Amino acid sequence: MVEIRNWSFKDLSGFLEDYGFILGHYLGSHYYYNGWIDGKQRTVQAIFSKKERDCQSLKTMKMAIEHSGIPKSYFDEWRSKGIVHKEIIG
Repeated sequence: MVEIRNWSFKDLSGFLEDYGFILGHYLGSHYYYNGWIDGKQRTVQAIFSKKERDCQSLKTMKMAIEHSGIPKSYFDEWRSKGIVHKEIIG
């Protein structure tokens, strides 16, 4: 099982950027990243609030996994080994 706890805003935004997402816009503490995964346009939210800056909530991380279209296992591989699966980008 992939451990999706204790991801900071910096971790999540770094992961998204490594997978080709770019910051589209932000509204207050909510940052929206846009990218293409497996030929589909995706939008993923990361939260930079005082509460979630150092640790994204479990709900935020589950939504990030669902909305990104990137398998949970890829999140784990990126975090533990820095692996990016470039074949799904675009």
